[in-house]
Amino acid sequence: MRKYCRWIPLLFLLLAAVAAPTAPAAAADPATPPAFRPVRYEIHFMDLHGAEVLAWDQCPAALKERCQVTATSTQDPRVRYLDVTADSATHERIAHALVKADSAPHTQVFQVVLLAASNRAGGAAPELPPGAEKALADIRGLLPFKNYEQLDSALLRTTSTVEGHLVGRDGRSYKTWLRFRSVGGADSNEIFVDQFQLTEESSLPPAKSENKQRRDQRELIATSFNLKQGETIVVGTSKSIAGDEALVLLLTAVP
Repeated sequence: MRKYCRWIPLLFLLLAAVAAPTAPAAAADPATPPAFRPVRYEIHFMDLHGAEVLAWDQCPAALKERCQVTATSTQDPRVRYLDVTADSATHERIAHALVKADSAPHTQVFQVVLLAASNRAGGAAPELPPGAEKALADIRGLLPFKNYEQLDSALLRTTSTVEGHLVGRDGRSYKTWLRFRSVGGADSNEIFVDQFQLTEESSLPPAKSENKQRRDQRELIATSFNLKQGETIVVGTSKSIAGDEALVLLLTAVP
């Protein structure tokens, strides 16, 4: 028995090692900053500035100084990007937010109203749509006219660009063209019309005119502006062929 005694302490040591609980692995240091990586997001429908603000909002305050958001536009207005450098959690939030906000645009209806403005005395006051009356009242002091007569109007329905046609004095034909996009998130009622044009189309002069030459097409108004759904604005004015008249164009973003 004596020769086996020296192995007993060693056996107990081995059993104690097996029975002892495994020490937990060292926990990750919460002070260690997360890994950052660049990701490019293609913006399809949103206003690019609105998309940039949305991306910044997803970056937590503690990481704002490390987050990088760069908006990139190209010569083709349909191709736009956000280049974002952030941690994985922030990228997940940005991707989720863009799926919701950068969705197909809603259909917007615009009403265009063509008016003839003059300082002719007499005659009953013309009946204009309430929105047109308010828009003219807001800038009446800026326009040197007393009387307004509605010549034509049209409803334009679009998700991006649209063309319409109006008829003025003596059958003159006018073409309108606009391109718009929503500004802000999905719940915003802000609209940015980045291109608006009113063009007098080429046409023959009226029969009573002594000048029988065809009039060439000419651009009367070219501008851009912001407005809200439900708002009517005066887009612009242009001198009419009739010497004592001017054309005034109103636009309403129908809610």
